[in-house]
Amino acid sequence: MSAAVHPWPVITLTFGAEQILADANGEVLTYPVIDGAAAPEVAADAAAEACRRLGLAVCRVQGHTEDGSVFEMVVDAQLGTLEEHQPPESPGAAPKRRGLRMGVSTRAGGSRAAVTKSQRGRTAVVWGSVGVLVLAVGTSTVVGAQDGGGEPVAVVHTPAPAQLPVPSPAGWDTYAAWSTPMGGSEVKAVLDGKGRPVSVDGHQLTGHDPATGVAQWSRTAPFTVTQTAMVTVEGRSRLAAATGKELVLFEESSPEPVRVEVPQEATVVVDGGTVPRLDLPTQKSLLVSTDGGTVSRVVPAAAEPLEAQGEDLIAADTEVGKVWRIGTDSAALPTPATLPAPSPGAELTGILGSVEGRVVAAWKDGRQTVVGFYDVDEATDATSVKQVAVRELTGPPPTASSVQIDRAHGLLLASSVLVDVEATTVHRLEGQGTLSAGYAWVTAGGEQSRINRHGRTEATTTAEQAAVPDVITETGMALTRAKSAAEGSLYALLVSGPTPTAGPSPTASPSRTAISEESSR
Repeated sequence: MSAAVHPWPVITLTFGAEQILADANGEVLTYPVIDGAAAPEVAADAAAEACRRLGLAVCRVQGHTEDGSVFEMVVDAQLGTLEEHQPPESPGAAPKRRGLRMGVSTRAGGSRAAVTKSQRGRTAVVWGSVGVLVLAVGTSTVVGAQDGGGEPVAVVHTPAPAQLPVPSPAGWDTYAAWSTPMGGSEVKAVLDGKGRPVSVDGHQLTGHDPATGVAQWSRTAPFTVTQTAMVTVEGRSRLAAATGKELVLFEESSPEPVRVEVPQEATVVVDGGTVPRLDLPTQKSLLVSTDGGTVSRVVPAAAEPLEAQGEDLIAADTEVGKVWRIGTDSAALPTPATLPAPSPGAELTGILGSVEGRVVAAWKDGRQTVVGFYDVDEATDATSVKQVAVRELTGPPPTASSVQIDRAHGLLLASSVLVDVEATTVHRLEGQGTLSAGYAWVTAGGEQSRINRHGRTEATTTAEQAAVPDVITETGMALTRAKSAAEGSLYALLVSGPTPTAGPSPTASPSRTAISEESSR
């Protein structure tokens, strides 16, 4: 072993017929066992990964089999070895008789502490036909703690600081307090229910400490993830991970994914309301429940889904301004509501979207553009709407063809019009932009501007093609994805780095614009 073994924490390995579970302080990792002969190697890999998750170099391990047998072991995460552990005995003490013991290693020749090939042949763990572990006949190797010990110090693997390889978002430096590889993933980072950034690398989703980047939890999806969102299913927060045709849900207390059966012809919409939707070409939407099941909702002819609200679907016919709130799977649809015009003669130009049951529509009234806000009643037998606000806007009406919605912040961006759905305000921007992290990011005239929900510019940068953050933490870090020549990573950017930094290219200098006072309100 490379270090002394502290008595706590203890990793629990549970051996089943087809898989090994490693429990590290409540975080459970599942490792399938396809080849019985490889069971010792799988067990060592599972224990080593669990040890790394705890931030330790070595750790005690308890192995539990289906027949009730318990093995005391120790894992070395650096060497990848899993060996029998026997506490050091005082000098002169008589050797204690022990029950069944196990000694395995998966790294032949890696260290003098590792079991040799011949020893491994005599002490190998055998994967029995009934799914339990038995020890082959022969002697076992006992490896104690390293001499000179003392209690080991837990080593927390903190991601190193880094420089963003592209221009920084307006108001932030290119200096990242930490960064983590995302394997070139294009999936936007999200914040989990406790405000921790979630990175995606292939099948792996990891929640990080916002300040240090240290992994706080990890989940594995059964597919390569292309979309994520935090959703609320039956009042409980869930992390949805999906592709266009596959979907799983994760809850905070369990690493096991809840798999949703997605029909082959369905399209997965993870950020289409409070719960994920599965939209079918047969004028139906399936709304996902917490156990992975779905409820069917009929979409009226000529209408399209706007938003899922729990088990209700809000749909609209954007041509005539009719809105439905559908709460059953019956083909007998509720009576729709017609959006009232803001003034006599006003012409509906489009329904822009719905956020938390509030529909936003654009109207043309002579030479004036008008944006109306309408709350949809919760009753599903006959839909009714209430006009809560009407706002006038200069310029042409926004189109519904390029709408972006930031549901976490209650914002909507249609063309160059920024809409605060909750506050019922509208603002015409200087150009089209990207809606993300509670801001509109507008690039025009060689500058990127960060526009807040009140339509005011908080910061600008002269760098062209500046990055746009996915999320901003409570402490003001901008989590930004970027690709370098080697790989894609997620960067936790500070407003100002500890020392002046050079830009990655002559045309990509870091922004030094501080966040305005309004940003901190």
